[in-house]
Amino acid sequence: MTRQVVRVCALLAASLLAGCEIGVEGTPEATQQPAIATSAAKPGTRVARGHLRFVEHYADGYSRAVSEGKPMFVFFTAGWCHFCHQMAEEAFTHPQVVSLSEHFVCILVDADAEPDVCRQFEVTGYPTIQFLSPRGAALQRIVGKKPGHQLMMAMQAALQSVARRPAGADDAQARKDNLDQISAGKL
Repeated sequence: MTRQVVRVCALLAASLLAGCEIGVEGTPEATQQPAIATSAAKPGTRVARGHLRFVEHYADGYSRAVSEGKPMFVFFTAGWCHFCHQMAEEAFTHPQVVSLSEHFVCILVDADAEPDVCRQFEVTGYPTIQFLSPRGAALQRIVGKKPGHQLMMAMQAALQSVARRPAGADDAQARKDNLDQISAGKL
C-alpha cells in the first residue's frame, strides 16, 4: 500500500512539473499579465508558421478544403503567444509533420485578426489545433504546445478518422452550418 502511495505521489509531482511544459496560453485579457499584454501591443509581431504552408483566414481555408476534398488542420494562434512560436519552431519543422501536412488544408487563424472564429470554435487557450473533415465536421482537438511526434500521431489519427468516415448527414450538416456562418459574416 505504501509503495502505491509513493508511486501516485511521484506521478502527481511529475504531472505538475510536466504541466509547466504543456504550454497553453490564454488571451492577454484572460491572463491579465502585463508582459503578455505588452507584447501583444507590439507592432509587427508575426504569427509563427514553422515549415507548414498555411492558408490565412478560416473562410478561405474552408472553401479550399471543400473544393479539394481535404481535411482541415486549423491552427489557432497569436503573435503574442510564446508557446505558439515554440510549437511552430519545434513541431512544425518536424519532417513527418511537414510531410503529413500535405494531406491537409492547413489554416492559420490569428486570434487578434479573427476573434469571432476563435469564439465560434470555443478556443480559450493557445495554441489550439482543430482537425476537421473536408466538410467541416470536428474530428479531434489539441490544446497546448505539443512536440512533433505527438502532433504527428494526432495528424495520422485525424487522417484515419476521415478515411473511415462515410460521407453522412453529420458532414452535410456541418458543411451547411459552416457555409451559413461564413455567409452571415460570423466566420
